[in-house]
Amino acid sequence: MKTLIIETANAKILGELVTASRLFCQAPDVVVLGSGELQGSYGKAYRLSDTLGANLGSSLTDLIRREGYELILLSTTAIGSGLAGPLAVSLGAPILSEVTAISPDLTIERSLYGSKAVARYKLESGPLVLTIKRKYFEAAILEGTTATEELPVGPQKITLLEEIEEERTGIPLEDAEVVVTGGRGIGSGDNFSILKEIAGMLNGAVGASRGAVDEGWMPPGAQIGQTGKIVAPTVYFAVGVSGASQHLAGISNAKCVVAINKDNEANIFKRARFGIVGDYKKAVPALINALKENA
Repeated sequence: MKTLIIETANAKILGELVTASRLFCQAPDVVVLGSGELQGSYGKAYRLSDTLGANLGSSLTDLIRREGYELILLSTTAIGSGLAGPLAVSLGAPILSEVTAISPDLTIERSLYGSKAVARYKLESGPLVLTIKRKYFEAAILEGTTATEELPVGPQKITLLEEIEEERTGIPLEDAEVVVTGGRGIGSGDNFSILKEIAGMLNGAVGASRGAVDEGWMPPGAQIGQTGKIVAPTVYFAVGVSGASQHLAGISNAKCVVAINKDNEANIFKRARFGIVGDYKKAVPALINALKENA
């Protein structure tokens, strides 16, 4: 199927979209949004200097109709999700959002009800717009470069007045191989210091449940779950996290979950491979000491 990827020059997100696209075709085309060097080898590559969906609709619709693309892939980032719906409307095309799997027979899957159910769809004809959920497809290694052709940006319906970049230090949650997350059971924002200590020893990142964020103990950018960050670390420590379905939806691809909670009936233990029933103020320092002894 003739496939078009639409994304910024972010190599990791592009890599996930390329992996998904290869189930439909060998060499997808791409429209790269905004600035930045495009990595990877594609059939054709185009560039649109804007990233605001309201300003891109006519340019993308014209390209898709002219080239006859049957499948349009975007990521579930703020840019991709904001662009996918209006683009599907302008094309008169169906849309499937937050796709989590594509089988060899091109059956498309997405999660429902906080990952408690899976819906499967069969593509009969295009065009079809898909948004691919982050961290569910392993990012392809992007080798080589492809020259881009500049596309005209449509009428400027929206003007970006200001963009404030959130200052982040350390490893981003989405990329960390080890994530240490605290929930309401941590008790206070100050108590996250012990989680930051063990995360630092493991070269990991610190996250928070929605409850901890709602309490103001951690910033919204640290929230993990269905309405926060989707993570897929090798090891995920859930400390004082009850395990609500929305939180579990955000860690469904974690390879190994280690839960520490005083409540032996906490839902997080159903997802955990290893569990410690007890006070984290005793369990976490014991883990830190063990790491120091084996350093």
